[in-house]
Amino acid sequence: MNAATGVPATAARAAAAGLRVLAVAAWPESAADRQPPQIAGFVLSSFSPLAAEAARRCLSRGPAPEPDPGEPPVTAVVMVSPLGDLTGAVHVAEAVDGGGRVGPLLFFQAVPNAVAGHIAALWRLTGPVVSVGDTDGGLAVAELLLADGDADQALLIRVDQAAVPGGRDRADAVLLRSGDAADNEGEQW
Repeated sequence: MNAATGVPATAARAAAAGLRVLAVAAWPESAADRQPPQIAGFVLSSFSPLAAEAARRCLSRGPAPEPDPGEPPVTAVVMVSPLGDLTGAVHVAEAVDGGGRVGPLLFFQAVPNAVAGHIAALWRLTGPVVSVGDTDGGLAVAELLLADGDADQALLIRVDQAAVPGGRDRADAVLLRSGDAADNEGEQW
């Protein structure tokens, strides 16, 4: 989040890359954001709940549907996370090192595509689902999906869990369409 503007860095980078930003959301957005809502089937870690809550906020802020939209827009989901689910990875490593058992839900949620698929199903998003490790890669994927006609819009979600004790987990999401940066001028996201 850019402290001066209050705009998540991902949105600013998307606009600079020439994509039209339709909606923006983040976690946390206020002091009231202490724990994201839990999701059934995802345990132990904040990674998936952060992604789902940022996506919910962003999609809820997106453009209102047309009165007679015909087919809804095809929306891709692009997950970005440089380190993935750190909490889950640490838990699995400690269980394996200690000869413990790793629960089957941790296997399911070990890849970011699990929560991306959950978000797509929950919101009835019908576009491709892709996971990458950095924001530039995520923006490039979104841009290609839009340019190739594989999607009408792309929901890009970035999740960063704290890598140091006492750090704060963060997520942001942007809903994007093809366009140029001039389309974003004057937008208050």
